[in-house]
Amino acid sequence: MPVRVFSQEEKEQLRIKMLDAGFSLLKEYGMTHTSVSKITGAAQIGVSTFYNFWKTKEEYMTDLIHYHRNKMLHLLIEEDVLIGRRKLNRKDARKLLRAIVDENISIYPHMTLEDEFKLINSSSVYKPDIEKETAVTNIVAKYFENVRHDLDFGLIANLIKILAITAETRPFLHESAYEKTLNAIIDKILDLFFEEDSND
Repeated sequence: MPVRVFSQEEKEQLRIKMLDAGFSLLKEYGMTHTSVSKITGAAQIGVSTFYNFWKTKEEYMTDLIHYHRNKMLHLLIEEDVLIGRRKLNRKDARKLLRAIVDENISIYPHMTLEDEFKLINSSSVYKPDIEKETAVTNIVAKYFENVRHDLDFGLIANLIKILAITAETRPFLHESAYEKTLNAIIDKILDLFFEEDSND
């Protein structure tokens, strides 16, 4: 039987199909129990096809995190928050930051610190990239109105990571203070982004 050769467009469609299947699986099973066979089964693709795209499940998970983060930002910034306006005010920016810890649309509440360490140790792609993180923070800041002139991109990027880590470690935190904790981190990030006279 001849081996089928996929076009670049077909390859990208297969890759997206597997990445789209990953979020639901991660929510249901967690990273450890989301197997390659579950991913390919959900995407209705053969297991061998998976390995044409990723060498390991960890590589896939790293790609899934980047894919889902970009998808979430696109939906929140370009299709939801910015409808009918040019820039985000502080209230809108709060909505964007809350999305990072919203288990219905964000990947981070469904991961653990152990998952993060597995990805860091197994994938050169997952290593922190300060220049890239600074660039992403800078791009997001361009959507905000009344932005401070002295933005500390490294501090903002770290606090956004801490926000995600807070969602990942929720079972270890005081549940009664969880929402207050999220709000305190978000308030600090907003203070670093916006001038003091910015609208709430």
